[in-house]
This record gives sequence, C-alpha cells and structure tokens, in this order.
Amino acid sequence: MSRLKNTLESVSKAVCGTHNELVSRNSVQAFVDSYIGGLVPKLRSDTKSAVQEKTKEQEQEDMLKDDKEAKCAEEKEKRLSLQREKIIAKENIIPCLLKLRQTKDEALQAAVREALAVIGYTDPVKGWGIRILSIDGGGTRGLVALQTLRKLEELTGKPIHQLFDYICGVSTGAILAFMLGLFHISLDECEDLYRKLGTDVFKQNVIVGTVKMGWNHAFYDSEIWEKMLKERMGSDIMFETARNPKCPKVAAISTIVSRGTPLKAFVFRNYNHFPGVKSHYLGGCHYKLWQAIRASSAAPGYFQEYALGNDLHQDGGLLINNPTALAVHECSCLWPNVPLQCVVSLGTGRYENNGKTNVTYTSLKAKLTNVISSATDTEEVHIMLDALLPADTYFRFNPLMKEDIPLDENRKEKLNQLQTDGIRYLERNGEKTFGCQSLTEAGVDLFTDSLVVLVSATQLLFMTLKAM
Repeated sequence: MSRLKNTLESVSKAVCGTHNELVSRNSVQAFVDSYIGGLVPKLRSDTKSAVQEKTKEQEQEDMLKDDKEAKCAEEKEKRLSLQREKIIAKENIIPCLLKLRQTKDEALQAAVREALAVIGYTDPVKGWGIRILSIDGGGTRGLVALQTLRKLEELTGKPIHQLFDYICGVSTGAILAFMLGLFHISLDECEDLYRKLGTDVFKQNVIVGTVKMGWNHAFYDSEIWEKMLKERMGSDIMFETARNPKCPKVAAISTIVSRGTPLKAFVFRNYNHFPGVKSHYLGGCHYKLWQAIRASSAAPGYFQEYALGNDLHQDGGLLINNPTALAVHECSCLWPNVPLQCVVSLGTGRYENNGKTNVTYTSLKAKLTNVISSATDTEEVHIMLDALLPADTYFRFNPLMKEDIPLDENRKEKLNQLQTDGIRYLERNGEKTFGCQSLTEAGVDLFTDSLVVLVSATQLLFMTLKAM
C-alpha cells in the first residue's frame, strides 16, 4: 500500500504494545487498512512492458477503467472520511501518537508525524499568533517577490521556513512556497530557477508556438515543464513532508474548470483538516508535489490544462491570483481562535495604464483584456484585507512597475529590471519592512511586540518634530 501504510502499521504495533489500555490493536489496524488506504493512491511504477504501444481500443478501455477506479476511490474516500471522526474519538489515537512521538527513534518520529498530518492533527503555532506568507502568481515576475524575501532573511538572520507557520502560493508563488517551505533551498537557488524557467521553458519559436496554440491551446511545451518539475521535486506526496518537523504548513492553489460554473478553487495541502472542520475550499493532501505545481501553474494559453483524477486544473490565478484571504481562512480552520500575528502578502509587480482616450469603441481584444485583468486583479483582495486586518498585522508588498512585463518574460535585461525595481521599492518602504520583520519572529511575545510598536512610534514622532 506504499511506504505510508508500512510505517503506520509499525506505529500501530508500537501503540498497541505500549498503550494497550487506550487503543486496541484491531481498531488501529482497521484505521490503517481502511481509512489510510482510501486516502493514499496506489503508486504504480512504470515497467518496460507498460511502455509498449497500445491500440486505440486498448487506450479507450484503459481510460474507462481508470475513470471507474478514480470514481470508486472518491466514493470510498467520502465514506471513510465520515467514519474517521468516530474512529479517532473512540480509540483516543491522537494522545497515544503524541506520546509515541517523544521516542528517540527518528524514523518512528517521522512516521508518527506523518500519521498525525493525515489524521488532521495540527501542532500549536510557535509564536503568540499565526504568521502567514502569501505569494501571488506572475510567472518570471516572481523575481520581484524574491527581493522582499531576501530582505526579510537579511533582517531576521533566519530562513523563510522558520519565519512563518503557513505559506501559500499561486502558480509562480506556489513554486516559491514549495521551494522555500518544503525543500528549504536558498533564495539564490530560487533566483537561478526563475532564470532557468525563462530560458528553458519560456523559449519557443513563434511559428511552432502558434501551431501548438491552435492544436492544444498552449503556446509552450507542457511536457518540458512537467519533466523539469519531476526532476526537481521527485515523487513525494504532499502529506509526506510532515515527516520533517521543520516544514511549515504549505499550500498551492489551482482552479478546477471541469465542474461547471462558477469555477472552483482547489487547495493542494501538505496537511489535512481535523474531522468536523469544514474549509470553504476543495482540496487534498494525497497528491504528488510536482502535480500540485503543474496544476497551479497551468496558465491558459501558456500551458495545457492538467487532468488529475476526474478534474481538469488550470492556473490558480484564473480565479484567485492573490491567495491571502484564502490563506487566512485556511489558518482559521487549522488554528481556531488563535489571533493573527503577522500576514505578509507578496505581489509580483503591478502596472497601471493611466492613459486616457476619447474613443467611443473598443476592440474585442481590448474587451477581453479588460475582463481578464479585472478577474485576476490582486489589489481588490488587498483593499479588502487592508480594511479588515490591523495595520500592524497586515503587510502588502507589490511595487508599481515602469512597464507591463509579461509573465513569460525571458530577456536577461528585463529580468534584471524586475530585480532592480523590487530592490528600489523596498528602499522606499523601509519602515514597513522593519515592522514586518519584527512580527515574523516566533519568539516575539505581546510585551515585546508592544515595545517594538512604541519604539517605532517614538522614532516617527521624533522625525516629525525634527522636520518641523
């Protein structure tokens, strides 16, 4: 049933042997076999015989069989999820797993953490409140968001994954969320990845791209992108990242376009919600890491839509290009009644065309452009959150760009310009960066936080009096 089932069987044996008075072996084993088995898809390794050519009839039969299996798995998962709450409550499994997690055996610790993640248990936050990082979509414009992240690491002396409890991203933001939150790679490596993205993926002959656009609605080669993702992320499943205690909660957002209207957001999570807790958003934790990024970055016109199970996924930015509000909601499900300590929302640059014209007619292209721009506008979410969240809690970084740079930009001078614009924006907004930095520290308590605010206010008053 995969590595997870084996590790959970080991956990169940240890629990039964150590805490027989709390958990019956048969019940825990039933939990492993029935519930976990329904959540974890069977991973089939490709053999040489599977690579042989198939006839059209065989392919159709295989597709029908896969669809039937997927539907059966979904129905079974729904049934078992209804039983999960009763099983957990009856067998008192969470206290036993938490006690077992204190073992010195690192392999067993990892297995227990993974089991807790699948069950839906979430550890308390490390600070006095929840620290959220949200990153917009925007293709290679993600270089802009990277500059803010660099500044935060520079000011705190800590890597990004240690500064936040929850990291959420859309498309290019999801790539950053995974690279920093799950793989803990350096910001320099992230920048290299973006530049490689521009040269290797966003590189296409105009004629070939136009033909592909008419054939499969994708200008760029989706297979190259998938290959790159698989090489970088391997075959790990989302919830398996819980084995590493240093990983925060991480999510990637896609848009499901195959369930009619309105379109629906889908959250790829490395966690599960506790039984009885209902998120407003569809989602799951039993998908591979590369699949989550492939789905979240399937921008219409750039890459092919991505089929996963019975659903077709496209870029999350098609529906939610600024996932900050979604991240706040997910955190309220994970840590109910816990206040927000810091919400950092990173944009990938915005461009405002203030040119006024006296024309009384707009072309179809202009109409479509306006509709798309309005639908994917990230500033509307910012305006709403800015009004609802405390000023000393919510921080939005989204520089105004000199020109409208497309998400598939790959020219070196333009990428350098993105980097420069991001750095200059931070220089002009030093106070906001400092305030954000002080609140991302996990050890900051209410007294220290109040002291930081008081010192900042005193400095501001001194500067005002000096100016007078």
